[in-house]
Amino acid sequence: MKNTIFIIEYAKGNDKGFDGFRPDTKPILRAIEEETDFETEIVFFKPNKKYQLLEYLKKNAFAVISRINPGNLKQVDEYFQFLKALADSGVEIHTHPDVMINLDFKDILAKLRDSKIGDKESNFYHKFSDFASKFPEDLKKYGIRVLKTNYGSTGEGVYLVRLQDDGSIISTEAVNNEKYYFDDIHEFISKFEKNFEDDNEYAAYFQGKVGFVGCRYLERISEGEIRVLLVNDKPISVVHKKPQDGAFSATLFSGAKYKYENPEDEKWKDVIELTKQGLLDLRPYLQGQNYPLLWTMDYILDYNEDGSDKYILSEINCSCVGITTELHYAKEVAKVFKKKE
Repeated sequence: MKNTIFIIEYAKGNDKGFDGFRPDTKPILRAIEEETDFETEIVFFKPNKKYQLLEYLKKNAFAVISRINPGNLKQVDEYFQFLKALADSGVEIHTHPDVMINLDFKDILAKLRDSKIGDKESNFYHKFSDFASKFPEDLKKYGIRVLKTNYGSTGEGVYLVRLQDDGSIISTEAVNNEKYYFDDIHEFISKFEKNFEDDNEYAAYFQGKVGFVGCRYLERISEGEIRVLLVNDKPISVVHKKPQDGAFSATLFSGAKYKYENPEDEKWKDVIELTKQGLLDLRPYLQGQNYPLLWTMDYILDYNEDGSDKYILSEINCSCVGITTELHYAKEVAKVFKKKE
């Protein structure tokens, strides 16, 4: 029986420590060795050597944990196909690409618009023609909208678009809080076209995935985002992400502060119950696979009609969630695998 669990990384990216590895990679592998009978190893995905790596892992891996931020890869679809080939050979993949392609993209917000965790006013604009015909009415209805590129992280490709009384438009980019001004909606639409990409006809996983999701702007983002950190279907922490004053993005890259708290704390009872209900809504999108190994469901506060708190899902992250500042969670990851008898 194969007895090695591998973490697969990518050599490039801004998520590396001084030794060239992600800072949470070795702690996760050490925890697995402490909690289980498995041996562990780290390998790097290199597109020009993927077939050699594929055969090596088929021969030696019981399971592979993907710790690559797809934003660091030019060949993301190629990498997802690589993971799928491994899974088809009988190797456990955490997290399976069929799950990542469904949950890690912002269009999941539009798919969940009629669920308990979603918002009915979330729309997905796959093609620029859809955006050009529908977004002006959406903006006119609310006066302010948030646009999120379907795949992105660290606040990149997220815009707050505000319609002024004189018909002009102010667009604020989340990643740097920089503002752009447009004379009217026509100029904005015209200049926004460059942000839309064409589908890659050769992509196996990324067909229909380019575009933007339009969401309501929730003013209570000023209070921060509420992140539920999970291992499979178990919430292990609630993270209060407080943005910088004046910012509407609650990412570390935009200067937000993160505070990790116990999910069993009474004040988080409602969001934990909602998350557990949401797991049922997400199950159809797992394609028969397990929930992600280490992932998050992020919420922004809103109000119910009676004035009580309401949590609105703002995104899901499941491709490469970091625990660098909270390495003790590595033990929770390790518990997923077979324990010592």
